[in-house]
Amino acid sequence: MMARPYYMVVALLLLAEFTRFEEGTPNPGFVARITGKGLEYARQYGEATLKNELSTTKMHDLSGSYGIGWLGSVNYVFSGMRIHRFLLQDSQLSLHPGQGIKASLFDNYVSVGGNWKVEKSFITLHGTFDLSVDSISILVSLNLGKDQSGRPTVSVIHCHNSISQVSVEISGHISWILNLFHERIENNVKPILEQKICEMVRKSAISRLEPYLRTLPVTLMIDQIAGIDYSLVGAPQVTSQGLDTPFKGEFFGRNWNTSVPFDAPPITLPQKHDHMIYFAVSEYAFNTASRVYYQAGQMKFTIQNKHIPLDFPIQLHTSSFWAIIPQLAMLYPNMDLELETSPESAPFLTFTPGNVTFMPVMDIQAFVLLPNSAGRKSLFQIRASTNISITINVNSTRITGLLTTGSELKLELKHSNIGFFNVNLMESIFNYYALHTVYPSLNAKLEEGIPLPLPRDTYLNSLEFQIHENFLFLGANVD
Repeated sequence: MMARPYYMVVALLLLAEFTRFEEGTPNPGFVARITGKGLEYARQYGEATLKNELSTTKMHDLSGSYGIGWLGSVNYVFSGMRIHRFLLQDSQLSLHPGQGIKASLFDNYVSVGGNWKVEKSFITLHGTFDLSVDSISILVSLNLGKDQSGRPTVSVIHCHNSISQVSVEISGHISWILNLFHERIENNVKPILEQKICEMVRKSAISRLEPYLRTLPVTLMIDQIAGIDYSLVGAPQVTSQGLDTPFKGEFFGRNWNTSVPFDAPPITLPQKHDHMIYFAVSEYAFNTASRVYYQAGQMKFTIQNKHIPLDFPIQLHTSSFWAIIPQLAMLYPNMDLELETSPESAPFLTFTPGNVTFMPVMDIQAFVLLPNSAGRKSLFQIRASTNISITINVNSTRITGLLTTGSELKLELKHSNIGFFNVNLMESIFNYYALHTVYPSLNAKLEEGIPLPLPRDTYLNSLEFQIHENFLFLGANVD
């Protein structure tokens, strides 16, 4: 009858879906923590879901036999049972450190209606009935874990229930006779219901909850280039103050997937429990994203004259570089130029308390566009280095970023097909190109952001945001 108290637990798992994790567990890229306040949110969500589910639940038939005085032993069947009224007086979700969650329902009332049928020899009688069950209490202990695919698992390790009173009102053929023996009927039905409740809880966990958890996605496609792996790298860890769940948090190429050549750094979460939920996002998540987009060629930028404002004094034209590279204008008079920029390797972020920085080293190749669409010819290659700061922003569903320059580009000539020239004279030009072309393109991508691992139609508010060694730490309440 109380077949679905696990809906509270589903809500909790979806919200939590590091203190310290067990030895041998890989360091996570994401960690989600749900606190006591978050547990209360999950309880309210689960309670509303439970009431909705019970309103449409069709219960299993009850059958048996009992003796009624001079009638002797008769067989009975209660069928077509549906819940007319369900009153949930009290419910609790509590943390069981080291194991999992306890879901408790106390002092509940259920009213059920349906059909009855009694058979004695060749005689069959039938009618309708109303069954009231008072003061139902259920205590279910659930163990949380993960399977080999990184999906969460839940198992019922303990179930106990009790019923204070069962009342039956029967109508139909000779129902007045059966009502004379309603106390016998009620005493017979009560232990059957007490036996069935935990049986139904365990069966529901096996037949409905476990298959549902096995279908939870562990990857999310971000765009046409990349996806992110949200599988669990360890079992959820339960303490007296919260539930910490470690996710892999690793980006991968949508059309390829190679092993990442570096490990996630350790994360030690602050002892904060004021908000409903907390997220720790390791620099590992950002750096695996950088690696994927770098390998996909998404960090290459081509700068052409159409990207340069007309009022800028130096256009991408050989004549504009006469004072800086005289031989260029002599070798290729009155020709357009083109620049290709790309990082030498995937740029990695570094998180330190209060700051996010990275120091990309860029290759800049210059080409001259030959006349009559005869193609282009390589001129020179420059290495450019700089220091960039990133402002991290978090909204209700995503983490976004914004690049700002910490220092100007410093140039070094790597190779030249037109002879030596002083690259220091070019730094102001390339800084302008980077500021007006490269950085805006990167910021457009950063503005799309990384989605937080939240259930559908769930949004965050009352955000608290901090930058720690190796990770971002976000606290929030949930709508």
